[in-house]
Amino acid sequence: MGDGHRETRTMSLGSIKPIALGLGLLALVSVAALLVAKRHDKRLALAKAVTLSALNQAAGAVDGQARGIRFPTYEGDAKRPTSVLLGRTAEPVAGGKYIVTDMRVENYTHSANTTVTNFVIEAPQCLIDPALKIATSAGRIVVTRPDGSFMTTGIGF
Repeated sequence: MGDGHRETRTMSLGSIKPIALGLGLLALVSVAALLVAKRHDKRLALAKAVTLSALNQAAGAVDGQARGIRFPTYEGDAKRPTSVLLGRTAEPVAGGKYIVTDMRVENYTHSANTTVTNFVIEAPQCLIDPALKIATSAGRIVVTRPDGSFMTTGIGF
């Protein structure tokens, strides 16, 4: 290793598993758009149920863990994301479900020259069930506005 050469890796078919996991986790992006608000004008509505896309079906049964998760959600023909789901890790568990740690969802509004973060949702961990299109957690959830004008917390969702 001291010879200054960098190690290169070739992608094999085994490398498709993380991609499939990524497709499944892409389904989580819909959490961003539907978890907290239908639309935000001046008020936010906290939704109790979380819906997910059926993209997880493409992932099938995947082993392994994805790290540094970042999945944008686009509405209509938008060129910029309206929401982004972030997570430290996502790991498949029994029944086609995923455990996502350090979940953070950011929701945006875009104008010609600016992007405004409307609200942020955070949870230490949640369980995603794409087949039922729900996310659950017995833990804490925090919903905030970046300007500090709104914050609510709860246990479980």
